[in-house]
Amino acid sequence: MRMNKQQFLQNFSEFSDLKHRTLKVYGSQLDVIYLDTMCASDKITDFVAKPILSLDRKPTVENCMEKILFGADCLIVDNLQDASKEFLDGKTLIFFQDDERAVAVDTKGIEYRAVAEPPTSRVTKGPREGFNENVKTNVMLLRKRLKTADFKVQNVTVGDKTNTLVSVCYIKDLADKKTVKKIVGKIKQIKMDGVLDSSYIAAYLDPDRTKLFKLVGSIEKPDVVASKLLEGRVAVVVDGSPIVLTLPYTFIEDMQSPDDYYYNTPQTATIARILRLIAMVFAVMLPAIYVALQLFHYQMLPSKFLLTIISSVQGIPFPPLLEMLVVILLFDILREANARMPQIAGLSLSIVGAIILGDAAVQAGLLSAPAVMIGALSGIGLYAMPDNTMLFTLLRLAFTILGGTIGIIGVLLGTMMVVSYVVSLEDFGTPYLAPIAPSISSDKMDAIVKKPIEELQQAREHSALSVRGKEED
Repeated sequence: MRMNKQQFLQNFSEFSDLKHRTLKVYGSQLDVIYLDTMCASDKITDFVAKPILSLDRKPTVENCMEKILFGADCLIVDNLQDASKEFLDGKTLIFFQDDERAVAVDTKGIEYRAVAEPPTSRVTKGPREGFNENVKTNVMLLRKRLKTADFKVQNVTVGDKTNTLVSVCYIKDLADKKTVKKIVGKIKQIKMDGVLDSSYIAAYLDPDRTKLFKLVGSIEKPDVVASKLLEGRVAVVVDGSPIVLTLPYTFIEDMQSPDDYYYNTPQTATIARILRLIAMVFAVMLPAIYVALQLFHYQMLPSKFLLTIISSVQGIPFPPLLEMLVVILLFDILREANARMPQIAGLSLSIVGAIILGDAAVQAGLLSAPAVMIGALSGIGLYAMPDNTMLFTLLRLAFTILGGTIGIIGVLLGTMMVVSYVVSLEDFGTPYLAPIAPSISSDKMDAIVKKPIEELQQAREHSALSVRGKEED
């Protein structure tokens, strides 16, 4: 639709924060229109009003664009659709007399959260910066670390009502071109009214329709995203969200922490990763194994330990499987309540739930002490990989039911089913369990066991030379 000032004003007539000011310069009338809640008054004064009023000739679109307007972002719009989009994005529109075009000047004055350490990714060493809700700030934090012309950004607008800006970031020489094209294509195909967070985009980029295992990484730290980009991955930055998506994504990334790369010795990082792996196994398997041993394989337990369990479970009104399910359910309820309680009341809830309630249940003979201890150890292990807490919770419940109905055989069968399913997953051509399955020797140097940085660099250079050699052949 062609530009028409009256039609534009009619479309936004019900906006209470719309401001319309008429200026007359050398006999020519100009209309300045902006949203008071989106624009900064000082920018309108400096970038629009003062330059126009200081003109010594009749104002036109051309001389305003070339010599007068000092806004960082200034462009000409010639239709109502583009004018409305720029206007709602916080820009001031200048309509000229006897001209069907308008000039949009960037005068946004939106307040954003300052760059600070993210609450979900705290580190003892390393950078403290975290992403915020401004897409330009987030891209700047990445560009500050990647000072190269190969760092590319493709912008896509998504959402019929929100017009959310999505920036796809990658390093040209490292990222796979087909992967970048496929990601951008999927984002462009998204048809929905609004995109309010990066999780909306992640749902369309996740090829695993079961949604059991996540196949899209989510990170709040710029240094971590920069390291992923240097590995050839693609980052998706969404305006309004402090969570940046990374693709392709592998399961081994959950066992890695930013702290691992800031320790003085690689052995320290290796030990930390092994502990996370043990915690994951404990979180998922411990309740199932405890119930299976108690119901079907008690002869495998040492006699003293068996006597301790027998004396502890005497008088408990629930069978072992139901007892463990009750313990798991109680801990899951406490976790959910603690996550949504105000911070000042969260500590009190933890003390009341974990100590007083647990001890009271044991003293009352409703639950046994070993079951409470096993449930607590399993619950603590869930947070060794916090991004997969809900996944491990579901797996723990499933394995506990298998262990309580079939025994150790059920646990083994469940393990085989999960492993076979995970091995079959791929994320944009990258196996989910890489570099373990399939085995990739160079990538294993930074999987569970972390090698010194010198060896990692040598392996990377050797891999790059091999790729170039194959391309030349």
